[in-house]
Amino acid sequence: MINTWLFIIPPIAILVLIIVAFYHYHIRSQERDLKKVAVIAHTHTIKMLPEYKRAVRRYRIMLVFAAISFLISIFSFTAVAARPVTSVARSNASKNRDIILCLDTSGSMALYQEKLLNLFGLVADNLHGERIGITIFDGVSANLIPLSDDYGAVIELTEELKNNFPHYSMAVAGDAVSAIGDGVMGCVNSFDKLESQRSKSVIIATDNIPGDETVDINQAARYAKRYGVTFYGISINVGNGQNEALFQNAVSITNGVFYNINNYKGDEDIVDSAIQKILTQEAAKIEGAPELIYKDDPALLLFVSGISFIIFIAIIWRLRL
Repeated sequence: MINTWLFIIPPIAILVLIIVAFYHYHIRSQERDLKKVAVIAHTHTIKMLPEYKRAVRRYRIMLVFAAISFLISIFSFTAVAARPVTSVARSNASKNRDIILCLDTSGSMALYQEKLLNLFGLVADNLHGERIGITIFDGVSANLIPLSDDYGAVIELTEELKNNFPHYSMAVAGDAVSAIGDGVMGCVNSFDKLESQRSKSVIIATDNIPGDETVDINQAARYAKRYGVTFYGISINVGNGQNEALFQNAVSITNGVFYNINNYKGDEDIVDSAIQKILTQEAAKIEGAPELIYKDDPALLLFVSGISFIIFIAIIWRLRL
């Protein structure tokens, strides 16, 4: 309220000055006119003429319009100083989704790593607003990129992984071999806030050849389900049918979707299917609190102030004031 009064005071002060100036001008002009004017008899008769009355009426109306346009110009320009803003409500629904790309980097994956990394790059390139991260695993897991909306960094990392796959594979080899369950558990724990109501998805790519592991992938799936994490499994169908069935069952525990890479013509087909499933999953229906975006919007007030001032000048010129 204080700020409002601060912006009302200047126009009031200006209005007072105008009235005082007009009053002094009017009194002095009358005095000057009395000194210069020649005395004419029967002037009251002239004032009774219809043309004279119409002229006086037009003059007064134009004076009123001049005063109104001037005041509008002053008030509008003063309001601009208050920095008027407009607000736009923006939904945060898309920003409520977190996705971890979870890649098995065991030695048996070397032949397939390029295809899978191309797929991961396509996933990152097709998302908008979601946070995404990359975790790799073999004997141990390593989170290479924490959850972020920097899709360029994710795509760069997929290229780096393709060029230096043996280096990264050795870095997570650990003492165990192909600890798929432990690795997937590490991917689930890559979410910064498991307890949050954000939509959480893990896209897992593995060859279904488990090795020495503390927990199996089904245990990891039950742990993920507890926190509302959904699995999207991509199998390259190298392991035996029983292991693939284990992987597929783990995905179904989280109400996710399972893909066998051999059933698709190309990486783009898998990505299109996976993206559609992720973006339409039930958890993704959680709407974020609307975010109000404020921006300065003085254009209309400046336009009104400018037009009003031009009208004021035109009337003053017309009245020869």
